[in-house]
Amino acid sequence: RRRARGPEATRTRRSKAAAMPIAAVRRARLDVLTRGGHDGSNEDLVCYAQKNEREAKRAHVGASERTCAQVHSYKYTSPPSTSFEKLFLERWWTYVVERWCPLWVAPNALTFGGLMLVMVTYALYWTHTPVLAHTAPSWMYAVSAVLMFAYQTADGIDGKQARRTKSGSPLGEVVDHGCDAICTCVYGIIFVDLLAVGIATPAARAFAVMMMTSSRIFFAVDTVSSTYTGLLPVNTAFDVQEMQILLQISMIVFGFVGSDAMNAFTITLPIIGERGVVRLLVDGGALFGVRSRALTFYRTVTAKEVPPHWPKHRNPTRIALFCIVNELFHGVCLYFAPNLALAHATSMLLFAEAEMSIMRLRVSDPDWPLFNWLSGFVMIMTTFVPAGNMFIGGMLLGAALFLLLHRSATLCAQVTGCLGMHSNI
Repeated sequence: RRRARGPEATRTRRSKAAAMPIAAVRRARLDVLTRGGHDGSNEDLVCYAQKNEREAKRAHVGASERTCAQVHSYKYTSPPSTSFEKLFLERWWTYVVERWCPLWVAPNALTFGGLMLVMVTYALYWTHTPVLAHTAPSWMYAVSAVLMFAYQTADGIDGKQARRTKSGSPLGEVVDHGCDAICTCVYGIIFVDLLAVGIATPAARAFAVMMMTSSRIFFAVDTVSSTYTGLLPVNTAFDVQEMQILLQISMIVFGFVGSDAMNAFTITLPIIGERGVVRLLVDGGALFGVRSRALTFYRTVTAKEVPPHWPKHRNPTRIALFCIVNELFHGVCLYFAPNLALAHATSMLLFAEAEMSIMRLRVSDPDWPLFNWLSGFVMIMTTFVPAGNMFIGGMLLGAALFLLLHRSATLCAQVTGCLGMHSNI
């Protein structure tokens, strides 16, 4: 057959080159991960929300009239400042971002940099106190507290950097929320170790898993509330920022004096009996958190008007119940997993992926499916991995990481493509 030459050949090569990215995405599509093609890897879909006719012809991942309208309707609303933020955190964050952050630093880079510090802390805990009985050397607790405060600082300045550089986008909130989900899981093991609960006996392991699961349930319910209302629920007197600071101080103090100091001063109360004063304060804070979150969610679901960004066919109560059941399922798997460290790391990545999926309902895709059967399968398999089998455990951990990265990559391509932004932000 005669080969095309001249302008005709040039046009053919250009058309093939233009089609290659979408074709490559389509070839890489994994229907086992997302039912219904919600990863958007269809070259026939184009962005319906572009400003002019020329841009509307450009296809991107996740392009459709419904999803692009959702992306463009997104508006971020900052929650009210809490007591510690008013007292010193806001001034500290402003100083850091203006003094130490050049304008060329991307806000998401700050978020990921802080996440790396959290992962270092996570590794330190599992290597120095694997039974979570507060047996690590004092320096480890001091270093971990500094690293967690550094993450808190990065989490506080990424939004300020986005406003400075005028690079705020829906993607930034979803990325920030995914990192916060991982941080919540890390704080769960920090709290268990701080109280020297341990995992040596079945009763201790059950109590430790219950504490880890409870923090994740609170976070998940808050995610549903913030996704529904468009505003993160915050108690201005005592909330997450205050809890982080107090935990960091406790890590340093009890890292040097020992966790037994919590029970050095005891009081006797009706029904409860004898209890350490510090431990009693911790229990009271936990009950306060339960009450606060329950009231917040009740006010959310009983609101008279459905927010305009929320898909009316998605019931927030059902989504919250799904999250609670899913986290209880993870808790059961963690209890029976022979290798708790690997199972917890796998569950942590799957938890971040699940929380980012909830955020996508408001940010980018009102029809995004929340149930992920592959996630459940990976978690169930952690209960069958022998304690010393790092190969199979590593494969499951890698599968969870792949799920998180796959969903994150498709979200990034969808949001940046719809907004006409560079994908590397």
